Amino acid sequence: MIAKRAPSLRRALLLNLLVPTSALAVAFGLAGLLLINKTIESAYDRVLDGSAKAIAEKVAVEDGEITVDLPQVALGMLESRANDSVYYSVSHGQALITGYQDLPRAEVAAIPIGDVKHFDSSYRGIAVRVAATTQAVYGKPLPVLIEVAETMNGRTAVQRQLLLALAALEVAIIATAAILVWFAVRRGLSPLVDLGREIDTRQFGTGASLDRLDLEHIPIEAHPPVRAMNELFVRLEVAIQVIRDFIADASHQMKTPLASLRVHLALLQRDTSQLPTNVETIAEIEKSTKHLDRLVAQLIVMARVEQAAVAAPTEDMPSTDLVASTGEAIVTMAPFAAAKNVELAFDCEIDNAPLYADPAALHDILTNLIDNAIRYNREGGSVVVSVVASLGRYAVKIADNGPGIAREYRERVFDRFYRIPAATRPPGSGLGLSIVRALVGQSAGTITLTEGIGGRGLTVTLNFPADTMDD
Repeated sequence: MIAKRAPSLRRALLLNLLVPTSALAVAFGLAGLLLINKTIESAYDRVLDGSAKAIAEKVAVEDGEITVDLPQVALGMLESRANDSVYYSVSHGQALITGYQDLPRAEVAAIPIGDVKHFDSSYRGIAVRVAATTQAVYGKPLPVLIEVAETMNGRTAVQRQLLLALAALEVAIIATAAILVWFAVRRGLSPLVDLGREIDTRQFGTGASLDRLDLEHIPIEAHPPVRAMNELFVRLEVAIQVIRDFIADASHQMKTPLASLRVHLALLQRDTSQLPTNVETIAEIEKSTKHLDRLVAQLIVMARVEQAAVAAPTEDMPSTDLVASTGEAIVTMAPFAAAKNVELAFDCEIDNAPLYADPAALHDILTNLIDNAIRYNREGGSVVVSVVASLGRYAVKIADNGPGIAREYRERVFDRFYRIPAATRPPGSGLGLSIVRALVGQSAGTITLTEGIGGRGLTVTLNFPADTMDD
């Protein structure tokens, strides 16, 4: 099935301007064609008229006979026509006085004396243009018919030259109009291109993602859609704020009952008189509570990330030591690694790595990634965290030898609430990596996923560019 072509404002404007312009040029061309034909015919016929009248003036009667003293100028004025032949005849009634006997003759009665009539005919198989006039003579009841005929090669050649020049002029006019219209349309649509570029720059983290567009420098014709877009920005900002507030409020509201639930679970676990089934039930409740507690903590972090994403960027970002932050994250996660029987190691090649980043955000990034490496590892596995410097960049690598992530899922795991389909994976929210990517982006860094230790597991690499470093 052929895809439907998307509408184009530029194409519509070009067609709406060029089609009438071309039609007008063609109309002028047709008018020019008629004018050329009429002008050439009038010019050539006028010379024929002069020749015929010059002959008519020399018609006389001598001794009762009609005579013609054919003047040289009568036919001489036609001799300059290139490639044309000239024929003439002077006749009275059916009798030829002088000239060509077989030259087609006009109706004498149809030509008033002294007038000149023109008609197209054929003589000896060649098209000719004939000028005929009549001249009254003394003592004769019928007028004398004078005809001068000329082949049409000359006028046809001139007509062809003028038509070719007209056609070339028409093509030049249409081509020039097309070029000028294209530049005019391009220039006229440039404000819309600038508007689109401004809208494209409205990315989260710029501080102006949902700001209203300024109508001052926007063409009046584009004001209606821009006003509608501004209203959409307002409604969208309200909707996002409502969602953000709901997540933050709900997360904070859930923390209090969760804390109370954990306390009561701890009291229940101290009771040694419980039945085995009750012990298992309490253990499941505790497991679900921990999962819910982690989910609430992630929702709070996500709300903070989204709030920072639409806030204006601050120029006084604090300087943070990546080595120190990584060490603190390892200390925080060490008990969890011990509980999971996972070896957690720290390998650092440098003493310090100062960079511009929010310390709390950097701590959340590192603890989330180390938590994932431990949580999804196998029992007895290992996690190695290293900090390296290369080519003016700092990098943190968190490598494990667990089950890893297949290549086809390595991009999708950054989507919110996405979980890799696997029956043996521990429960999770699917928020961790999406939060990490957002936090890394706010620190002007990048995150990549590659193979883990010895080709097994997963290696998460954080890179921070040189322009975030403290010189």
